[in-house]
Amino acid sequence: MVMEVSGTIRQLIPDAEQIVDGESQTPSRPSSPLVKVFEPDKRIPPLPVAQRPPLPSMEQQQAEQAYQALYGGPVLRVNRYSGTDRDWIELVRWDVPIGYTGDLHEISIQSDDDAKTRYRIFLANHDQNVPTDRQTSTPLSFKWDRGVLPGGVSVWVEVRTTDGTAIVVDATITGTIR
Repeated sequence: MVMEVSGTIRQLIPDAEQIVDGESQTPSRPSSPLVKVFEPDKRIPPLPVAQRPPLPSMEQQQAEQAYQALYGGPVLRVNRYSGTDRDWIELVRWDVPIGYTGDLHEISIQSDDDAKTRYRIFLANHDQNVPTDRQTSTPLSFKWDRGVLPGGVSVWVEVRTTDGTAIVVDATITGTIR
């Protein structure tokens, strides 16, 4: 688009009265000055460096070892099975190391489909004969008070589906090792 203009070209000056065709043009509203916005500094000071705590003294280490020898250290085994296997699958396992004893506290099991899930529980390598021909309701929680396991034995839970239906089963074993 081409426009033809006659006359001289002048730069308009803001806030000055403009005259067009002999008529004074005043702004319809007073001009408002823009407010200056200050952008915050994008750099932040670095975080303070924390000194590493000193290593425990030999006496503190010996006291901790004596405490663990008396009361033991915690054991937690957690696992999830998701599948359609009709054969027994190991769900969760705890092996007590040789030279130590294990205190079994609890075995917990939960399934998303109780009607299609079957369990077998083994303590100290012996099947606990949980009925596998019946439906159980979960969550199941088996507590063993004073259940001491010698070193070299295992505790584990096996799971399977009755007819190939997809199941999701969670299990935990808690205990103490001394």
